Amino acid sequence: MKITDLIVEDAGNYSDFVTYIIRMRHMLKKGKSNVHAKKYYIIGDVHGDIKTLSKIYGKIGEIGKNEIIAFLGDYGDRGEYQIETWKTVAMTKLVMGEMAVTLRGNHEALPNAIPYPHDIRYRLVEKFGETYGDKAYNELFLTFQELPVIMFGDKFMAVHGGFPVRDFRIDTIGDNMVELLWNDPFESQGYEPSPRGVGYLFGKDISEKWLSLTGSHFLIRGHEPCEGFMVNHDGLVYTVFSRTGKPYFNTKAAFAIIENGNVNFEFI
Repeated sequence: MKITDLIVEDAGNYSDFVTYIIRMRHMLKKGKSNVHAKKYYIIGDVHGDIKTLSKIYGKIGEIGKNEIIAFLGDYGDRGEYQIETWKTVAMTKLVMGEMAVTLRGNHEALPNAIPYPHDIRYRLVEKFGETYGDKAYNELFLTFQELPVIMFGDKFMAVHGGFPVRDFRIDTIGDNMVELLWNDPFESQGYEPSPRGVGYLFGKDISEKWLSLTGSHFLIRGHEPCEGFMVNHDGLVYTVFSRTGKPYFNTKAAFAIIENGNVNFEFI
């Protein structure tokens, strides 16, 4: 499958956008996804950067029958082309089905943890007018609540933020949702409150415990701006960031390729 054909560069009208989002929502299975494939393409935060996403799709080229494309969340907010990005993600899910995994990020807002800035609503109002813009955002917000949070692949797990620091049960996703979407690694032991004001920083010992409990070799996650990717906890935690430019001003974006339990990164 040639995935460059799935890029949607036209924001379209209200009805068009909402149709994409509702159809996508009906395909989602919230909670955790278990997917087995020969090769995984992992895309980090996009934040409305459709140009970089188009380049990533171009580098991937074609998806084979035993390959998966997975997003780590944060599709909108901050970027110039948020509507087009959401339509592209929706189109990818609609066409590829279970071969595409669309995880939830902290910018796919929880009712009790709204990120700042959260300007996707204003982009929709700007495009469709206040009445239809609000209706479009309401459909999008309902879709946020249905996105899966954790993906288990072969020998790895994926989440937007990081490991919960006190509750080590995989069946309590709802209770740990804020931490799964907001936590970050730090090069220490234990945990401490995050400077973000939400969630925690988690140390290597917490990564080791979670990976042991789940039988995973490493975690791949997004959430933190960086020059494409970074490594924490001696290779137990990888961060991938898939957009460039303001307000982060990173010069490189990347996506990950995981094959046979090994992870590599392609720069954009």
